[in-house]
Amino acid sequence: MTQIAYFDGRNSGIKGVYNKPFDTVFVNAYLNEIEMKKVTYHELGHKNHNAIDYKYNRERCELQADRNMIHHLMKEELSTYDDVEDFNYARFMQKYNLKTIADETMVKEEYLSIINHIKGVENEF
Repeated sequence: MTQIAYFDGRNSGIKGVYNKPFDTVFVNAYLNEIEMKKVTYHELGHKNHNAIDYKYNRERCELQADRNMIHHLMKEELSTYDDVEDFNYARFMQKYNLKTIADETMVKEEYLSIINHIKGVENEF
């Protein structure tokens, strides 16, 4: 099982890293709670990547890790709603400081994917 460990990342510029040989996510202990969640979910998204994937397809690996982060943040967020139809993607993006067009696209896709799963509908993407 993947372990989560914290390190003193002050002045390092490093938020987190996944160490495959130790199956451990290392997270900067000086991040705020939301950033810690984001980094943890993002780094867990690298679990199935290998060194060759990352070397030759770094951007794809980072986008997959971002999608993993968004997916898990979304599941947490939606679990607090009485009616998931009340979800507002712009507020979600603001709460988690998601700013890119890629982030927006993934937020919308993950929302639809989760809603469709709840309703038992097949995803189109």
